[in-house]
Amino acid sequence: MNTVDLPPLKATLHTQLPVANQLGEGVIWHHSTRTLWWTDIEACKLYSYSLDREFLQEWSVPERIGSFGFTSKPDLLVVAFASGFALYNYSNGDIQWLAHPEQQRPANRLNDGRVDRQGRFWAGGMVEHREREQNSQGAGLYCLVGDCRVQQHLDGIRISNGLCWSPEADILYHADSPRRVITAYAFNATEGSLGAPRLFATTPEGIHPDGATIDSAGQLWSAQWGGSRVVCYDRQGQIRGVLTVPVSQVSCVAFAGPQLNLLCITSARTGLSEEQLLVEPDAGDLFIYEVDAHGLPETGFVLA
Repeated sequence: MNTVDLPPLKATLHTQLPVANQLGEGVIWHHSTRTLWWTDIEACKLYSYSLDREFLQEWSVPERIGSFGFTSKPDLLVVAFASGFALYNYSNGDIQWLAHPEQQRPANRLNDGRVDRQGRFWAGGMVEHREREQNSQGAGLYCLVGDCRVQQHLDGIRISNGLCWSPEADILYHADSPRRVITAYAFNATEGSLGAPRLFATTPEGIHPDGATIDSAGQLWSAQWGGSRVVCYDRQGQIRGVLTVPVSQVSCVAFAGPQLNLLCITSARTGLSEEQLLVEPDAGDLFIYEVDAHGLPETGFVLA
């Protein structure tokens, strides 16, 4: 089914930030400081934007950041750098390395991740060097807890994306982008373990599920790379509606704002030709839409 055949979502463009990211990703909202955070993976940049002051900040980081989460300490993030997990102070640049779960897989790096509702940080890997992919064992999905223990839960992933949990924390959603599949796993929140998987949704050829988030009604909002769209699925995996975005490489989504009704969408310029960039001059920008839905607050990583 084409996007034009799908029901459009009610949405109004609130703000467009002309940041022209190479690979904008990992967007999350810090509710107490009312700031929006994301990373440009390929440019090794970290961004913060204050909605109240309309003030944008950026930091250069020592290594590409695939994803990150907040902690209870000011200026301290839990981070999935390309090469491993760390606690990172973006103000002074201090890094405390915690684990390098993919170090025996030189074709891989860490990618999408999120803190679960119990304060554990999850991140998955991706096979970055495609010429090695045929001989690769794939990448894993890992869970980091505050005492620096890391447990692997999945393997054989090509590009790990779309990590999010149902409001009740009894389902973990996960996408393997090249396979164009979103899977729902039964989730034991107490143990932090995965149960039986079920197919939640698939995407058409040439459209890949990327970053995702859950709203307060349990609907999944999926940024879809190559599709110029964000798709909202109900709990059964049926499409409720589609938000069309004026760029093709839509990468990640998050709810923001005092009412958590602003849908923030990152995008990318990487891989687009000069001709494509002429057609998509806004590629790499961050878009904020007011939508008829409300998100859930992000949980902070629980330090030991």
